[in-house]
Amino acid sequence: MFPAAFAPVTKFGCPDVGTVFTYNVPAWNTKRPNRMVAIEQDQFNCRIRSDAQGTYDWFGGLGVRLGDADVAEKKLITDLWPLRGGSTRKTSKYDLPSKYSEVEYAVAYGLARVPAGLFWVYKIRKDHYWQNNLYHTTTLWWSPSLKWTILQWPEEPGKPSQVGGYNWELLSVSSE
Repeated sequence: MFPAAFAPVTKFGCPDVGTVFTYNVPAWNTKRPNRMVAIEQDQFNCRIRSDAQGTYDWFGGLGVRLGDADVAEKKLITDLWPLRGGSTRKTSKYDLPSKYSEVEYAVAYGLARVPAGLFWVYKIRKDHYWQNNLYHTTTLWWSPSLKWTILQWPEEPGKPSQVGGYNWELLSVSSE
């Protein structure tokens, strides 16, 4: 990754409407590589239409399907913007038994290669804790030029992680 002192600062934005992102994980209903199409920006929500999952929001471009119970994580994401390498944010306001007790976001800046090409990215590591133990990590590589995620890699401690399911990378970018 790039030294934080030299990394740019990036303001929030969603991809241009009609941008099509194709990923290397097959959609369950078409068996073809899943496509996500940018359809609108509603404040901090980037609304997309996915072949596999229908229409939904990515809050702040970083949090998928966050609802009313996720107020603490939404605030954490809002506070991350504008993105800067070296920044971290943490919240521990989750009180529901079905939620994590803490979520921490850490941001780095550098280059990432995916089948669609080489991109400058913010690498955003989301660590989810339950009762002070790391429970789940998702790393996103978010491209400022595309205003979208080019790579997603969730992991659980002690379990092997491999491409497929929720682990995916960008194959191509086009327009409708």
